[in-house]
Amino acid sequence: MKNTIKISNWINRLIMLPFVLVLLISIIQNEIFVYALYIAFVLGIYQLVSFLISLIFLKRYKLNRKKEIATYISIVGFYFLIGFMISSNYNDGGKSIPLIILLVSIPILLSIFWTYILESINKEL
Repeated sequence: MKNTIKISNWINRLIMLPFVLVLLISIIQNEIFVYALYIAFVLGIYQLVSFLISLIFLKRYKLNRKKEIATYISIVGFYFLIGFMISSNYNDGGKSIPLIILLVSIPILLSIFWTYILESINKEL
């Protein structure tokens, strides 16, 4: 268990580092933001896989970690549900910039939250 979580944590760090760097660079150069989206896609898939791996060891976590994990998956599920509803009913006529910013920023915040959870689990071990 300990090695699995440590490896999962290091892989997450390796993917998060270029993601955060590209996001920061994209503040200055907007055309680089597309690369952040590519990295975010890979990061999101990895974080969902690491979430599933962490579920195997759920009984060994403290109660507050279990609550954080439950909060994370609830927000992820709610985000995908809302994203699906918006994308299926969205009319492209009046491109709403705040809606686009919201839909892009939530996965960034979720990835930071899952990184925090993995780091906390790693410290507990």
